[in-house]
Amino acid sequence: MKNSWFFKSFLLLFLWSSCINGEQTYRADHTHLLSGGNSKVWMLSGTQQDEQGQKKRNAWGEVLFVFYLTGEVLIGSFGDLDKGTFDKGHFSYQEDKEELTIWINSEKWKFKMNIESEDELVFQTLKGAYLAPFMHLVPLSVPN
Repeated sequence: MKNSWFFKSFLLLFLWSSCINGEQTYRADHTHLLSGGNSKVWMLSGTQQDEQGQKKRNAWGEVLFVFYLTGEVLIGSFGDLDKGTFDKGHFSYQEDKEELTIWINSEKWKFKMNIESEDELVFQTLKGAYLAPFMHLVPLSVPN
């Protein structure tokens, strides 16, 4: 009887340890979602709402965000990028708080980032002058 108890304990321990195969789980790094693993162009989508609640429709490619894997970000339109008059800065994403921080010149913008899907991000402005309360970003699409 004592031998049977020992065998059952050993079998239970063996089965439990066989479920652990040395694989580790990692948290998703959404920096790659922003940069696409190299660089990725997002555009401000649809209608945005300003501080007074007025809605403004954005044209295709009017406001672009280019996120690089290096942590750099460019913000501007196609014309700005062509002329070299875009805004350039750095970004960081804190996954535990779901906060995106962008530093442009001497400004610091902070957003609560909600990932609706791989093709839609919603930024809720936490800090930043003259920014819409919510911004919807989508990957740059083919023009209509």
